[in-house]
Amino acid sequence: MDLKEQKYVCTLAECKSLTRASERLCISQPALSLYINNMEKILGARLFERNGRKFELTWLGKQYVEKASQMLELQFEAVRRQTDRENAGQVRIGIAQRRGIWFLPAVLSVYEREWPQVDVVIREGNLADLTIMLKNRELDLVVLSQSDVTSEMEAVPLGMEDFLLILPGDHPLNEKAVPVEGSKFDFLDPHFLSGETIFLNTEMQSARRVEEKILKDYKVKPGRVRVVRNMELGAQLVAEGLGVGFIRQGYQKNIHYPKPVKYYTIDISRYGQDVVVAYRQDVELTKPMRAMIMQMKDAAEEYLKF
Repeated sequence: MDLKEQKYVCTLAECKSLTRASERLCISQPALSLYINNMEKILGARLFERNGRKFELTWLGKQYVEKASQMLELQFEAVRRQTDRENAGQVRIGIAQRRGIWFLPAVLSVYEREWPQVDVVIREGNLADLTIMLKNRELDLVVLSQSDVTSEMEAVPLGMEDFLLILPGDHPLNEKAVPVEGSKFDFLDPHFLSGETIFLNTEMQSARRVEEKILKDYKVKPGRVRVVRNMELGAQLVAEGLGVGFIRQGYQKNIHYPKPVKYYTIDISRYGQDVVVAYRQDVELTKPMRAMIMQMKDAAEEYLKF
């Protein structure tokens, strides 16, 4: 509802000066004067008595201002309530358990200071669970890999995550690694893994598809495959010398072992994964949701940094 007419009259009534009123309204004096004169012509009566440069309300002007002030107050209250609704509410986030441990604390520590009135709900699960919850409108945002985004989702990139090979620190294959210019990690040709015990994720996890692609592309024939749901558990088993495995870059940064391990890049251009935050295409993002996405992007720069 446009209450410009009411705002102009009430401001001039309060300021009693065309100069001060026009400055407050950010319009020119001639424009405000013309507007008031046209209003009075339409009403067929004066709202103001002019006494030099001073504007005083007539009896009719006082009645008008009383009603106009009430209308402006109602509009202000409506805008305030709408703003409160837009800046409050709930944001429901879905994320894989291990990724959530190291990624979300940095996000929420900032977000909840800036948006204290927003209730943040965290749901952890595997890819299948999170996809179903988003489809059923039980989640607003889901953090996952770009390769797992469906046609029903919109996705905002957070950054690229490398997929690393992990070996025990004393494994003989460490001698076959070669340096990679510009990378923190050396390269180890995965075809050397044939005959090794290899830890893989479950088929319900998105990492499994990447792991299987690596084995297929390099024609690796494992001596034994051992399946673990928890990528951190697999890495700990590797540290104990029980086999070799794979790990996401973001996980590697935050896992520490009492026994040494070695990490190797494979080919980030082929196996690196874009990490994204996704939402349903038919959902209009609220202000708190947009703010959450922006905070995730800021936090991802550190989370995915080598």
